[in-house]
Amino acid sequence: MQEDLAIFMDWENIYISTVQEYKTKPNVSAILEKAREFGRIVSASAYADWTDGEFRSAPPTLYSNGIAPRYISARYFPGGRSQKRRTNSIDVMLAVECSDFLHNHPQVDTYVLVTGDGDFIPLVSLLRSRGKKVVVIGVSEATSYHLIESADHFISYASLFEEDRAAKQKDRKEPKPKADPYQELVRAVGNLKRGGKTRVLGQVKQQMIVQLGSFDERNVGFKKFKDFVVEAEKRGLVNTVDEDLELHVYLPDEDIPDPNGADLSSEEPAEAKQQTRRGDGNGGAQPAGEDRESKEAKSGGKNGSSEGRPVTRPSERSDGFDLLSDLTPYELKTICENIEKLRSPASMVEIFGSIRDLDDRGELELSRDEISEVITAMIEADFLSKVRVKPYKEARSSMTFYKLESDREEVQSALQAG
Repeated sequence: MQEDLAIFMDWENIYISTVQEYKTKPNVSAILEKAREFGRIVSASAYADWTDGEFRSAPPTLYSNGIAPRYISARYFPGGRSQKRRTNSIDVMLAVECSDFLHNHPQVDTYVLVTGDGDFIPLVSLLRSRGKKVVVIGVSEATSYHLIESADHFISYASLFEEDRAAKQKDRKEPKPKADPYQELVRAVGNLKRGGKTRVLGQVKQQMIVQLGSFDERNVGFKKFKDFVVEAEKRGLVNTVDEDLELHVYLPDEDIPDPNGADLSSEEPAEAKQQTRRGDGNGGAQPAGEDRESKEAKSGGKNGSSEGRPVTRPSERSDGFDLLSDLTPYELKTICENIEKLRSPASMVEIFGSIRDLDDRGELELSRDEISEVITAMIEADFLSKVRVKPYKEARSSMTFYKLESDREEVQSALQAG
């Protein structure tokens, strides 16, 4: 039985993107035809200020294709010589009505969002946390690569016409040989390098979609795009390194940045680090770090009992974040259990991603910055310990991974809470 699906179009976004990139208005029929591959369309809406000159002629076409135009009045505020348009209300209305539709139509399994706006990532996360499949259709060159990563499927607008053109030419001439995905990956990284653009996984995949019209790593035997890139690294085609909580891709002939520079633990202020090594200068008083070192020596050092092991209390951090006071026992337990399920040791990207998945599923409510604070506090409290290893034998250099210290008394208490 075919699944039901609903379509929500950010008309202003898709219209401006197609006009800027392809000098043409959006082809509604092509979008609907592609959407039907994922199920039976039971609802379709498009959002814009239809009184605007650029969009005034669109409603009749939308109506004739079964799409309901939703009017959102554009608001303006002064912006120099001219007025600057404020479009936030369109995004909010689309997200609100999509959420309301989710609540009132639980039988609909698939949602198609026609947009390239990264502001819809929370909406995508909400839909997926309710067990819904999310398909994003957008102009590759103008779509947030984080939005591409967050969706179940991304369809490049250009690919809609590439498929049609290929079908028409099928009987006219021999089909072109399929492009080698690994060589396209190398070409994508090179193009991003020459353009001075960020080369995180999502951006690299987005560039491959631009080059090929469409790309899905599952068609070449990989569940995740990251697995595809790792296989390319094993073949000596690219190199990867963890930077700023994301995996960056480099060409083999490039100098790889020191991964230590991207560790969350390196963000600790220098003054805090020095304070754990010597007195604070106030009358010769010794800091808590030296008290712990003396206790460790008395109890047999790091190889002795866990009671004598030095522990940097999270409350001693300069920003005041504390695992025990800023997280509930349930939250700390859930995070520890989630990390414990990862391969050990795990990369920073894997740990960060696993906690973000908890937020996407609605099990936690943590922002990106809060997740970074939690991981930093876990490192400083010795919940997580650093391990320098090669991710696989073909890797050119060792990387910093992290291991959950499950044997520690504090970690065991967290895992057994509640």
